[in-house]
Amino acid sequence: MSRWPRVIILIDADAFFAAVEMRDNPEYRGKPLIIGALPGTRGVVSTCSYEARKYGVRSAMPISQAYRLCPHGIYIRPNMRKYVEASNAMFAICEKYTPLVERVSVDEGYLDVTPGDGAQTAQRIKEEIREEVGIPVTAGVSYCKFLAKIAAEEAKPDGLGVIGPDEALRFLKDLPVVKIPGVGPKTARLLESQGIRTAGDLRSVPPGYLEASFGKYGTRLVELANGIDDSPVVPVHETKSISEETTLEEDESDREILYAILAELSQDVGYRLRNHGFRAKTIGIKVRYSDFSTVTRAKTLPYPVNSDAEIYTCAKGLFDGLSPSRPVRLLGVAASNLSTGDTRQPRLFSEEAKPWENVSKAVDNLRKKYGKNVVNLGAALSIAKDKPTEG
Repeated sequence: MSRWPRVIILIDADAFFAAVEMRDNPEYRGKPLIIGALPGTRGVVSTCSYEARKYGVRSAMPISQAYRLCPHGIYIRPNMRKYVEASNAMFAICEKYTPLVERVSVDEGYLDVTPGDGAQTAQRIKEEIREEVGIPVTAGVSYCKFLAKIAAEEAKPDGLGVIGPDEALRFLKDLPVVKIPGVGPKTARLLESQGIRTAGDLRSVPPGYLEASFGKYGTRLVELANGIDDSPVVPVHETKSISEETTLEEDESDREILYAILAELSQDVGYRLRNHGFRAKTIGIKVRYSDFSTVTRAKTLPYPVNSDAEIYTCAKGLFDGLSPSRPVRLLGVAASNLSTGDTRQPRLFSEEAKPWENVSKAVDNLRKKYGKNVVNLGAALSIAKDKPTEG
């Protein structure tokens, strides 16, 4: 493969959340598993097993619709900490083969292994992830990111697809336009109305024709249809913010319950900040009311923070500045203006108060060992006691 201009691998975990749950709960294997909100509540599907997909269940589908399609399925809430740990283990294996690893999501990433043998490397990575992490992954190998992605999509689940330079144009000839990155249903319908249904059709349009309708993206479409994609594998993506939000099971006006939810969201944001070595100087909230109107508020602090208590104190203060009587449908907490490294500047609390950052780190260790809800901020206890412990 050294004759390839580049050797790019896409590693894509198959039904990732579901795969992790089936790894830890063998009784789920081979059954329709739906992860997200629970039936009878307001929310959506985060992901589902391939067995559930056979019934038409899909990610981002309202949970009520999923339950109508698959009432006999197994419904569980997501455990993000467990999934992040599995993701980190998966990418740690990838980074043993090359420093050029670009994480595009918790379950998907590109590797540049030029000038190595992409197929052999991908197969070794697949086997190692299955053995050490306990989940299946699909790999796509090609000379560019676009075709590595397409190769993986065609090989799912648990497969290995390869598209070389000599076969790219032949492979793309009959590829539906909707499978090209950035082409959604609306764009696909517009292209199809002009007789453009495949990448092969895109190659036959006159120069400048698509630019008139799509601007610069029209040029990009023609390049992709010709197997041209010079996008580099970028090892580090700057994280600009960390946020958590939840859609409530029922519209809620009780202030104490809303405080409890804010506290739980603050804990989750704090955990992720510390897990990535970040502190945030700006804390924000998002509130969607029962009429679907949405407001956001943010406050920039004089110093960066990452403890649960400080994040919650700021979020609660922002929330208290909003209308006290309108029923709430969704709540979110966000941390931005991120930085790394230590800081010795004063905190929101007095010098006599406990060092909240160290307290939060100690609690992190307990949560990792005994479950998410083993220790909670006082404001979160009213909802934590009603939720099952996540292992």
